[in-house]
Amino acid sequence: MPTALPAPADVRWHLDPAELGLERAVLAEGPALLAQGVAAGLHAGAQLYVSRHGRPVLEAAVGEAAPGQPMTAEHLTAWFSACKPVTALAIALLYDRGALALDDPVRRYLPEFGAGKERCTIRQVLTHQGGFAGALDVREPLEWDEAIARIGAYPAEYPPGSKAGYHSSTGWFVLGEIVRRSDGRPIDRFVAEEVFAPLGMSASRMGIPAPQQRTLEHRLARVQLGRTERPPFVEPAFIDQFNGPREIARVNPSGGIRGPARDLGRLYECLLAEGRGPERPLLDRRTVALFTACHRWGVPDQTLLGAPLAWGLGFGLHGNADYHRDYSRRVFGHSGMVSTVGLADPQTGLACVVVTTGLLDPMTNARRLREVNGTAVRALRST
Repeated sequence: MPTALPAPADVRWHLDPAELGLERAVLAEGPALLAQGVAAGLHAGAQLYVSRHGRPVLEAAVGEAAPGQPMTAEHLTAWFSACKPVTALAIALLYDRGALALDDPVRRYLPEFGAGKERCTIRQVLTHQGGFAGALDVREPLEWDEAIARIGAYPAEYPPGSKAGYHSSTGWFVLGEIVRRSDGRPIDRFVAEEVFAPLGMSASRMGIPAPQQRTLEHRLARVQLGRTERPPFVEPAFIDQFNGPREIARVNPSGGIRGPARDLGRLYECLLAEGRGPERPLLDRRTVALFTACHRWGVPDQTLLGAPLAWGLGFGLHGNADYHRDYSRRVFGHSGMVSTVGLADPQTGLACVVVTTGLLDPMTNARRLREVNGTAVRALRST
């Protein structure tokens, strides 16, 4: 296990880890592992953020954000599906305010949502049991209204709630449209005003319009295919598409947020604080407990090779392949596109976010992410 940080690396210690019961040398292995990944060709660059009890401890950035441009903690990295909890939090806010109920049928908000899906509930969408995982193809990005129309008309793959299958994009477009029709604001504006602003996630954006892209161009990290042991998870054409201006501008509540790793960490710090934000409460603590509790277990996931994963309402729970085994059974979070993971552990107070720019095969990536986020929990266990 490495103990020194290979250069280049932007490493920031916000306080002495010992103040929070963490061992500095073990935490330092996280950036070192990411730098080793750069040398091995797993990713061109990466960011890491670790905090405990809401207090930032370590931020690190290694490698390059783009060719010839060193990665920093300020770069906007692609979170992919690790951003799904942001959209889940939007639903949680509306639930908190009495604007919707979890067992409401989706059809109450989207009357066009039919073709065997009429009985599908918001809860079933959040737990990937809606039966419409295949309605959209990520290789064919559609404009918002066209995507919603296609999902609405798509025939159910199974009666909602009877089976499970990870909805990589479709469910979160439906949730985003429920937010729009319930609140009146499109999902990107809603999360900007109701999630990002009160939590201090000022650099994060769900879709970046072309004029802002030109302003932020020097801060946008690019994704790439990493050196994989098995066939890569995506095709090179997907990489070109995702790095393109159209995809950067597209509002995608399932995987289209870009921001620094620290911003995603702030979301998890709020949840660990039972819904309290830096300035005011954001959510009722009972809502936080509800959304991070287990709502689905023991059901084979048809999308994820039959894995019987446990799910909260928009959160992956204990047993996720990308979480280190030493996190407690109360851990919750989400990973994204074989490159990224964010998690929080209420038992230890740890929040950890790892964002890399290299997309790998699932097994290589799981090992990479586990090794890095495991340094946070091992730093605690070693004291």
